[in-house]
Amino acid sequence: MEFKVENLCGFLIRSKLMNPDEMLAMKQRWLAEAKDQAQSTPAFLRWLVASNYTTEYQASLLSRGHVDDFFFGEYRLLERIGRGRMAGVYKAIHPSGQIVAIKVLSPSKAKNSLMLARFHREGRLAIKLQHPNVLRAFQIAETNRVHYLVMEYLEGEPLDELIARRKRLPPAEAVRIIHQALLGLQHLHEHNMVHRDLKPANLMIIPAPQRGDSETTLKSNVKVLDIGLAREFFDENTPADAAERDELTGEGVLLGTPDYLAPEQARDPRAIDIRADIYSLGCTLYHFLTGQPPFPDKNILTLMVRHASEVPKPLQEFNQAIPEGLSQIVSWMMAKKPDQRYPTPARAAQALETFLMVTKDSLKPTDETPQMRKYLTWLEMSNRDKDVAMTPKPKSNANVPALKPVSNPISPVVKPAMETIVPASKKPKPTRPAAQQQPEKQRKRRTGVQMEPAVVPAVPVAITWPANPVAAPAPIAVALPPPAAAAAPIAPAPTALPMDQFDVELVESPEPAFNTKFRLTKREFLIAGIGAGVMLVLFGFLQLFLWIIRWFR
Repeated sequence: MEFKVENLCGFLIRSKLMNPDEMLAMKQRWLAEAKDQAQSTPAFLRWLVASNYTTEYQASLLSRGHVDDFFFGEYRLLERIGRGRMAGVYKAIHPSGQIVAIKVLSPSKAKNSLMLARFHREGRLAIKLQHPNVLRAFQIAETNRVHYLVMEYLEGEPLDELIARRKRLPPAEAVRIIHQALLGLQHLHEHNMVHRDLKPANLMIIPAPQRGDSETTLKSNVKVLDIGLAREFFDENTPADAAERDELTGEGVLLGTPDYLAPEQARDPRAIDIRADIYSLGCTLYHFLTGQPPFPDKNILTLMVRHASEVPKPLQEFNQAIPEGLSQIVSWMMAKKPDQRYPTPARAAQALETFLMVTKDSLKPTDETPQMRKYLTWLEMSNRDKDVAMTPKPKSNANVPALKPVSNPISPVVKPAMETIVPASKKPKPTRPAAQQQPEKQRKRRTGVQMEPAVVPAVPVAITWPANPVAAPAPIAVALPPPAAAAAPIAPAPTALPMDQFDVELVESPEPAFNTKFRLTKREFLIAGIGAGVMLVLFGFLQLFLWIIRWFR
């Protein structure tokens, strides 16, 4: 059904894309410019887009009579950027002028309580990540029973598209990209998170390099994408209970992508740690340097076997300019056993710094725009108002009878008595809390509270690099000894929260009137009693036996 221009003008107001005054001004301009085509609906829609009154996505909805699909809360939808399997991803703008990306949870998934709870849990984890090399999430919200996650909108080029176009990258560009990805991965590791699906498609170069003979990525930065929230949240073709199944199927969901999959991740994806991501980035670096994955094979089972047992071809077979030292790093990142790899992404990034070409534009932080500052201020105020609204209000005292005011709280008879009991010369001086007066060691002994955070000794990593990396003797095809620090298994360091995070008043506990060191519980007392009884019975039998012997004598 084709609507008239008058109908579309009404839709613009009902959809809140324009107020009445703006619509009238727009219509007058249209009539002045359209002339003979003033009543042509297709021409009017094209003019709205060309004049920046609407986007193509908005004009398409208006042409079909939709008036309720243009806003998610404060965000005005500009276009749908999700295509194919990745559905429900939109480009939107906030009143502050900040452009964002919005990932919408499918309504069929929102009906599943477990899926919805997981969506909110993983969304909150993603919001905690704030690093220049990690895609940022801003807000998780709900509007008219539609749940969505607001994220950073990026204008760049995924690295799978870049490598498909350029085939391979020079060592300087490849090292710089993986170095930045490792820095972002270290930020995930510090938040006890594992990516599980690192590959060129989940790395984006920003801004996209200018194409041509002099194309280079040395002036762009890298962002790690698809963190926390799995693809099945937004894939309309995935069943609502897919995230709850234990099946290890579905490329990129639980197993990761086979071309970059760590051997232990294929065996038990639930037991992996950050070293599986280091392996995936090692495979990605190999792909950038050679123009192909380490084990190019279309059969998934064959790929898993080759990742677990084969050594990839040496890098020098593809490019003689690749230093031997860089081959050694790639080998350590792609070691078959996790304890033979670098223990953390920071250690792998430190190793790559030997071959990192630093330019004046390298690692240049992105300046925060005025729109971003305004948006973050609004976001902070919005979260503060939400916290205030969720704080329980004190109960009303309407049913409590009012007390009569006391005209003289302290009577003349009581006042002299108080002064007599506590003379002014002996009145106690204002003192600090008992916990502040005591020495540090005594407070810990009496209160039982550990005041200092636990210190986890750092695992030393002894990696010796030759002065001339090209002269390093070990090629990639040789079985390599593990790095010194990589032999130690990784355990996430326990996080010791400072005491000011707890609403606890440290008060000196009174000394016990008697020694309670040897106080027994009821169970221990019962066991002791039974043991004593058994000993008495045995002693009685022994006496009886001795008495019988003496009697027979």
